[in-house]
Amino acid sequence: MNVKGNQRTVQTENKIKWVFLNLLGEKDISRISVSEICSRANIHRTTFYVHYKDVADLMDHLVAEMYQQMMDIFMEEGKGMRAHGFRKLFELVGQHRSFFNMYLGAMGGVNLTYDRLPVELRDNIDKIVPIMGFASREELLYHQTFFCEGLSAVIRRWVREGCKESPEEMERIIQAEYRPNREIFVSSEN
Repeated sequence: MNVKGNQRTVQTENKIKWVFLNLLGEKDISRISVSEICSRANIHRTTFYVHYKDVADLMDHLVAEMYQQMMDIFMEEGKGMRAHGFRKLFELVGQHRSFFNMYLGAMGGVNLTYDRLPVELRDNIDKIVPIMGFASREELLYHQTFFCEGLSAVIRRWVREGCKESPEEMERIIQAEYRPNREIFVSSEN
């Protein structure tokens, strides 16, 4: 019996995801069928439906997993922010270019904003507020909206341009924007 979490179930889910991610590199998600996934994964349709309702459900599962991986990149349980989170983020994006290209581009320019995040990431917002020094959850949400819209655009551009810069260079670019060491606003109180 295939029980969620056993080795065979996990292997089958991984095979389905791997085939799906490869197909995303070849064609638009709207042209990917359950039959094609099953054929390439060498599984029966009934096996696919044990794990996922349809292609959209498979995509939803992948999005949730990607966000959890992103959260793990930036936050260490009980310890706060990890060093080199942005470099690791760009490494993840580079490894899954076709997924991020489709998710951030082809799906109408989806962004990594709070209101679109799965429960796994939203549940961690309260942990982030004190760690990052925000006065309130609402302040964090405004900051996150601003930052994530920009980060989404940067990732979209990087993927669209073929990921030419290294993850280290992208980390430097983001950090320079996030913590500029130059004064860009002029005071009008003179």
